[in-house]
Amino acid sequence: MAEYGNIDPELELAAGSFAAGSRWAGLSRHLEEIKVVYTDLDGTMMGPLGCFLCNIKGEFIERPVRVLVEMLRRGVDLVPVSGRSGKQLLETARLLGIKNYIAELGVERFYNFGEKVVFDTGVVNIEGEELLDYITATGVVDWLLSRYPRKVELHTPWSNFRDCTPLFRGLLDITEVNGLLEAEYPEFVVVDNGILQLTSPTLDVGELRAYHLVPRGVSKEKAVADDIRTRGFKRSQTIGAGDSDADLNLAGVVGVFFLMRNGFLANPRFSALLSEYENVVVTKGFLNEGWAEAMELAILDRQ
Repeated sequence: MAEYGNIDPELELAAGSFAAGSRWAGLSRHLEEIKVVYTDLDGTMMGPLGCFLCNIKGEFIERPVRVLVEMLRRGVDLVPVSGRSGKQLLETARLLGIKNYIAELGVERFYNFGEKVVFDTGVVNIEGEELLDYITATGVVDWLLSRYPRKVELHTPWSNFRDCTPLFRGLLDITEVNGLLEAEYPEFVVVDNGILQLTSPTLDVGELRAYHLVPRGVSKEKAVADDIRTRGFKRSQTIGAGDSDADLNLAGVVGVFFLMRNGFLANPRFSALLSEYENVVVTKGFLNEGWAEAMELAILDRQ
């Protein structure tokens, strides 16, 4: 696809080796009827700029809508696991007809539109509602911005609507950043939550990625594992879907994880990483078409 430039033929070949045709027959035998789907939104369930109705080419499509409606009719619990804030996810949930969601990379778990909220602040011993003020007061946000000028910035305007954790955009060496944080601000880590289909005139970077600053011990996979345990699901009744580093770790806690093709192609290192995950399938489709493909395979087309 043009959005991903000239794709390395070897990378395309690697994607095929992890596709459903190569892996699904063996993986599906270990799954029961799927009761819950843990899905990323941006770059996964949503099309460009967060639109559920458009594919990667900007064309209006019905496929994701038909898939979602049939899933809900069958009683499947669709749980967004997102970097978005709880306030943002509340409106998304209302629009999509779902009621449970996990926000800010696992800091907040919402049940029944927020009737019950569970916080996870990791190594930071503080009430969840106070977390954002606490993080800001430590100086770590200013440190990150000053340490990497024109490499990272607040992800405005979305960073203005955070409940618990700061949100950035840019391009960073995560290993380097987290090594420095361990020495300077050991309570926190920066997490890569995927590529952004945006540009920024104030940054000198080749691409934009979304970054979240969270307390150590907080993650999407921990939140999902806690939810599975709390609500009594079996791993074999669960699947996950995503496109980023933060999402790929879900493979360690769900039955099967579907990695969107755009995520695979935007992260060449995934080609080596996926050999460590026997339960990961790379979709043929991009963004919401890849998501629909995964849901059809794991839920709608199974007898």
